[in-house]
Amino acid sequence: MNIAPDYQNLSDEELFELVKLHDDTAFRVLYKRYDKRLFAYCMKVATGERKVAEDLFQMTMTAVYEKRESFLGGSFVAWLFTIARNFSIKMTQRVNYQRNTIVSLDNYTETIADSNDRTDGDIFMKDALKNAIAQLSHDFREALELRYYEGFSYEQISEALSITVSLSKVRVFRAKQQLQQILSPYLKEYQS
Repeated sequence: MNIAPDYQNLSDEELFELVKLHDDTAFRVLYKRYDKRLFAYCMKVATGERKVAEDLFQMTMTAVYEKRESFLGGSFVAWLFTIARNFSIKMTQRVNYQRNTIVSLDNYTETIADSNDRTDGDIFMKDALKNAIAQLSHDFREALELRYYEGFSYEQISEALSITVSLSKVRVFRAKQQLQQILSPYLKEYQS
């Protein structure tokens, strides 16, 4: 007697093994687990352009399903976001999108406070933080955002960016150092 798996209690990797066996229910569960988070990432990458984000999201989810056999194990979420990242790079190159910043930081800084509760100082610091993050090199900014805004472990960062775990730690550390250096004049002004 076959007992249907309890999909909700399976890990991402266990679910994806079922997806590889053409289990559409497992794919729907994974899709539901990550649809909001992945779409939010796509919106950030697309700098708030909904149509571009929708295309990126659709291309990513289609590729995940079509390329399911190429998943060699490891962290499913890192693989998922790597696919989205790679598509965003390809889309950027294809349309010759000329900006220094691929990722919009508007949604990242929502954690400071709701607009109703913000003081002038909070708004000042939010803007200073956005500007400081935008000044980081692409490599440092990307590692920092994956670590603190997407909640990735250093291992997941290394998989997503195809770098070593040590290098992912170094990039996050150096990004924080640079942020501290960039923000130190603002912090002095904010605290006075």
